[in-house]
Amino acid sequence: MNQHPCGHCGLPRSGTRVRCACIPPRVWERPDARAALAHRDLGALLRVLREQTTLSQIALAQMTGASQATISKLLNGQAGFRRSERIALALEGLGAPTVQATEANPPGPAPVAAASFPPTLPEFLRQAAALWAGDLQAHTPPEPGPSLDHLKSVALAWLAAPPEPLLPRNHASNNQVSGTDIAAIVRTCVLFTELDDEFGGAHARTSAVQYLHSEIGPLLQSDYTTERGKRLFGAGARFTAQTGAMAEDAGLHHLARQYFLQSLTFAHLGSDRLLAAHALIMLSQHANLLGQFGHALDLACIATGGAVDEATPAVRAMLAAGRARALASLGDELACARALHEMEEALQHAGRRDGPEWMASFDGSEVDLQLAHCFHDLGQGRRAIEHTHRFLSAAPRSRRRNRTIAGLLHASAHLRTAEADPEAASALARTTIQRAEHLRSARVRVRLTRLRADLQPYAANRSVEELENFLAEAPLARDIRGRINSRPDERNRPNRAGNIPSKATAR
Repeated sequence: MNQHPCGHCGLPRSGTRVRCACIPPRVWERPDARAALAHRDLGALLRVLREQTTLSQIALAQMTGASQATISKLLNGQAGFRRSERIALALEGLGAPTVQATEANPPGPAPVAAASFPPTLPEFLRQAAALWAGDLQAHTPPEPGPSLDHLKSVALAWLAAPPEPLLPRNHASNNQVSGTDIAAIVRTCVLFTELDDEFGGAHARTSAVQYLHSEIGPLLQSDYTTERGKRLFGAGARFTAQTGAMAEDAGLHHLARQYFLQSLTFAHLGSDRLLAAHALIMLSQHANLLGQFGHALDLACIATGGAVDEATPAVRAMLAAGRARALASLGDELACARALHEMEEALQHAGRRDGPEWMASFDGSEVDLQLAHCFHDLGQGRRAIEHTHRFLSAAPRSRRRNRTIAGLLHASAHLRTAEADPEAASALARTTIQRAEHLRSARVRVRLTRLRADLQPYAANRSVEELENFLAEAPLARDIRGRINSRPDERNRPNRAGNIPSKATAR
């Protein structure tokens, strides 16, 4: 901590019994303040200080050594310090606790979208329309999409962002959003969810984007009351989240992230904290799919922190399941068990009609699938087998994609028991793929590729050889456009008793 006097009150910052109290220590612990410090975003930091303290622009100018006019421009996003030396002096003048650490390891610039979250409504609608139009014109745009660090920065900005009232839109036109318009969006979203579950995300993804572009887009430019506008933006959040899920299942991960971020913004502008948390859980699951387990946990924790005050028992269960999946991938058995206990406790208090309508899919069978994933990743094969059995017994046949994933998970779990059984694993995998037929799903291909890697130590086994010959002709196993890197860094995966043996010990 700095030793020189505060530029505003003149009191020493440390080293005496009487210290500067212009900025309480709790302010520096806020996620938005920490994010601004990490990215050396002075404008964002000053906005936090203006909201959380009584410091005036003049006081901030005295502390940073800038003019009041410069402070005003920084607060309004109209200016920014470019020289690292100037930023360091300003942070030092504010008494920022991480100046030395920041100077020792300066990070890159803050993402623009994170620094300006939430965007203004006109800017957001422009960005949304551009994404939909560009997606329809080319399924694989050259840009890589938002990075995981960017997603985390946006999530932290959402966590700290106060709710903004949605103003009514009234241009005295004949284009008024009706309740029927909103109901149609919700119903269409349900239909696309059902198509996604039964045939895979790649099946009707372009149709979903077209619906966004031609149906939802014009409604967002129409007139609406405040209450109807909130419902419209909530429906938009649901639909863009589903579109993101379909992009993920088509292997278009750069697009999936952009749609999930769009869902987050829709929900925030519509003052729906729970839908925004749902978008972050989907981002967390997406990071987990790509092997970025630490980011997955961070996003799930931020979602929990942002929704905890409003969450129903069913939503609390969903949030706990999101954390448990990431913790299992990280191999943290104790923390995962705590999260799963929290999930089960919340479900005990959840009524049949508890929670928002979009939570209906998080039912008993879905809980069993989440448990199966967690126990599989922790190397607890027997418990994973138990819960895949339960899921497959309860889940309807129309949920073909998740039933296929559960079947492959079941097969892989037979390799994570005390006595690994490659014959049973191979037989289950073959039956599962035969039932999947022409399912178009990158998530299934990821699970299949990982199972094949699990079976490599048993390559000489006749059942495994027969499975490989069968898969060589199976459409689902072929490498098609949009395939992702389905084997993330396995060094991050748990390595405990009951896991797959090495090639040296396999028979």
